[in-house]
Amino acid sequence: MTFVPFVKFVFNLCIYPGVQNGFDAFDALTTLTPMNTSTRLLKYIVPYSGSIVIVVILTILMAFCEIAYVGTLAESIDAIKVIGPKLLFSVGGEVQGDLNNEDILESLRQEFKDNSISLSDNASVSVKKTDIEWLITDGGKIYIVKKQGNKLDIYDANGLPTSVSFFRGLSLRPGIGSLDTKEASDESSPGLWTFHLKDKNAALKMITVIAVTVLAIFVVKGILSFGHRYLMSRVSQKLILNLRIDLYDRLVYFPLGFFTERRSGDIISRGTNDMGILYTSVHAIAAVIQAGATVLVVLVVMFTTNWQFALLTIVVFPPAIYVINRFGRRIKVASIRIQEKVADISSYLEQTVFGIGIIKSFATEDWERARFAKENKDRYSVAMKRARLAAYLFPLIEIMSAFGMMAVFWFGLWQVINGRLTIGWFIGFIGLVGMVYKPVKTMGTFNVSFQQALASAERIFAIMDVEPEAHDAPDAIPLSGIKGDVEFRDVSFAYDSQRPVLKHINLKVNAGESIALVGPSGVGKTTFVSLLTRFYDVTDGEITVDGHPISKITLRSLRQQVGLVPQETVIFGGTVRENVAYGRFDATEDEMIQAAKSANAHEFIVKLPDGYDTSIGERGAQLSGGQRQRLAIARAILKDPHILILDEATSSLDTESEALVQEALANLMKDRTTFVIAHRLSTVVNADRIIVLNDGEIVESGTHSQLFAQNGLYRKLCDAQFRYARRGG
Repeated sequence: MTFVPFVKFVFNLCIYPGVQNGFDAFDALTTLTPMNTSTRLLKYIVPYSGSIVIVVILTILMAFCEIAYVGTLAESIDAIKVIGPKLLFSVGGEVQGDLNNEDILESLRQEFKDNSISLSDNASVSVKKTDIEWLITDGGKIYIVKKQGNKLDIYDANGLPTSVSFFRGLSLRPGIGSLDTKEASDESSPGLWTFHLKDKNAALKMITVIAVTVLAIFVVKGILSFGHRYLMSRVSQKLILNLRIDLYDRLVYFPLGFFTERRSGDIISRGTNDMGILYTSVHAIAAVIQAGATVLVVLVVMFTTNWQFALLTIVVFPPAIYVINRFGRRIKVASIRIQEKVADISSYLEQTVFGIGIIKSFATEDWERARFAKENKDRYSVAMKRARLAAYLFPLIEIMSAFGMMAVFWFGLWQVINGRLTIGWFIGFIGLVGMVYKPVKTMGTFNVSFQQALASAERIFAIMDVEPEAHDAPDAIPLSGIKGDVEFRDVSFAYDSQRPVLKHINLKVNAGESIALVGPSGVGKTTFVSLLTRFYDVTDGEITVDGHPISKITLRSLRQQVGLVPQETVIFGGTVRENVAYGRFDATEDEMIQAAKSANAHEFIVKLPDGYDTSIGERGAQLSGGQRQRLAIARAILKDPHILILDEATSSLDTESEALVQEALANLMKDRTTFVIAHRLSTVVNADRIIVLNDGEIVESGTHSQLFAQNGLYRKLCDAQFRYARRGG
C-alpha cells in the first residue's frame, strides 16, 4: 500500500531513536527490516529533527491562531445580535388595511406606555418599507415597527446600554451560548473579554478592538509562517545538498564499467531532475506538517466543545485515506516511467549537442527532429496518464469532504433551531470543519508529490547502491619511491564470462624500460594498460609493481605513480592553467611552464588572449584537436610519474608538432617505465621492446628490427601502413 510508506515516514520522523543500524522504527515494533526508500530519505532528515520540531511547534501555534480567528468571528456575529434590534412587544388583534404614519404613531403611543416606554410629543415616524416597516425616532432613540400578517412587532433598535462577554468560560457546550449579555451574565464567569457598552461610541470602540485583535492574529500567524517556511526550506536544501554530495562522492569511485554500460544523460538526469523533484516534495513537508498539526489541534478543540460535530467531521477520513492510497500506488508507477522518459530526453539532447557537427554535415536535422519529437510525445503520454490520476483524485476528496460538510451543516442547523447553539458559533463550527478538510486535501496533494519523490529517490538510490570500484585490501600498503618494475603473471581478463579479452598474459618489464603495445584494433591494448591502473581488476592472475601485487597496494598511491595520456583527450572546462596543473595543484608557475614547453604547448598558450588564464570552454572547445592533445601531455609531464602510459598520445598532432613532442617524450621516458600504445607504428620503432597482441594473447615480442625480420604479424602491420603511406594516406 503506497499510503503506508508515507505513514511510516511520518512515524519514523517522530520516533527517531527507532531508526538506527538500517532498521525502520515503524516495523521495529514487530520485526527488524532493512531500510526502504522512505527510511533512507529519513536518514538525511534526522540530523535536522530539531528544526522540524520547531516547525511542528510553529504550525501548532499557527493552528491556534486560525482557531482564534474563527472564534473571534463567531463571537463577533453573536455580539452584533446582542447590540442589534431586540423585540420589545407585539400588538395583537386585527390590523386591517393600509396604515399611514400618523395612524402608526397614535395607535402605538398607548402600547409603548403600557410597556413602560414613553414617547415624547416630538416623536416622528418615517417609512422604511412601504406598508411593511416603519422607523419611529424619539430624540436619540430608534424603534422599528414591522407588520407581520395581522399584527405589528416593535423592536428596540438601540441595543444599548448593555454588556457583552466574549469566550465566556472559553468553551461551548451543547445548549450554552459562549457570549452573554448583562442580564444573563454570570459574575463567576465573566468571559475572556467583557465590554460595557453605554452608547454607540463604546460599541465603536469594541469593534475597533476586535478589528485590531484580528489584525494582530494575522500578524502573529505571518511571523510564525515565515519561521516554519524558512526552516523547512533550510531542511530541504540541506537534504538535497548532502544527498547530491553523497551521490557525487560515490559516483567518482564507481568502476569504469559502470559508465560504459549506462547513458551519461540518464546519470545526469538522476543527479539533476530527480534531485529537483525530491527537493520539491521534501519542501512540501512543511505544508503537510502544518496540515497535520491543524487537523490535530482543531479536532481536539472540536471534541472538547461539541463531540458530535467532531465525529461527523472525521467520518470521511477512512474513505479518503483509502482513495489516496489506491491512487498513490498508480501515481508512483507513472512517476517512475516519467523520470525514465526524462532521462531518455536528457541523453538524446546530450547526444545531439555532442554530435551536432555530424548531424549538420549529413543534413539529418529533420530526421533528428522527428526522433526527438517521438521521445517527447512518449513522455507526454505517460505524464498525461499521471495527470489524469491526479485529476480524478482531487475531485473525489472534494466530494467526500462535501458529504462531511453537509452532515455538519444539517446537524448545526438542527442545534440552532433547538436553541442549543448560537448562530455565531454555528458559522464558527462550519469554519472549523473547513480547517479540517482543507488539510485533508493538502495531504492528498502531498501524497501525489510524495509518490513522485519516492520514484525519484528510488532512481537516485539505485545509483548510490552500485558497488564502487575495488576497495583497498585490509593489508594494503601505500606505494612511494618506486623503481618501476612491472610484471604480469598469467593475467586473464574478461568484461563478462562469455568474452575473454586477455588470456594468460605473462610479461616482465624492468624499471625504465619502454614497452610498445601494437596489434589490430580491438585486441585489448587499452584494456592491457587499464589493468595496471586498476580501472578494472584482473579475472585471473596477478600484476605486481616492484614485486608488490597491485591488489595489495592502496589504490590512491598506485595511481599517483602512474601518468596517463588517454586516446580520447579529456580537457575540463576552465582555464589552461587549471587543466595543466590538474592533479598537481601545488605546482609552481615555473614547473607548469616547463611542462607545457616539454609538450610543445607553451608557444600556443602564450598567444591565447589571457595566456594560461584563458578560459577554453567546455571540453576545450576553443582549442584545436592537436592543442588539446598537447595540454593532456603537459598534464602528464607535470605529474612526473614513475610509470607512464601513452595511449595514442601523438595521434592528434601534425608532423612538425609530433616530432617536437616525440623528442620531449623521449626525455620524459628516460629512467621511467613506459607503455606506449600506437596504431602508427612509426611512433614505436624506438621502443626497447615491442609487444604484439592478437586475439587477447602475446604473439610476438622483440625490437622493431627483430620483429620486422620475423615476417610475422608485426611485419604485416608495418607493410600495410607503408603501402597506405605510399598511396598518400
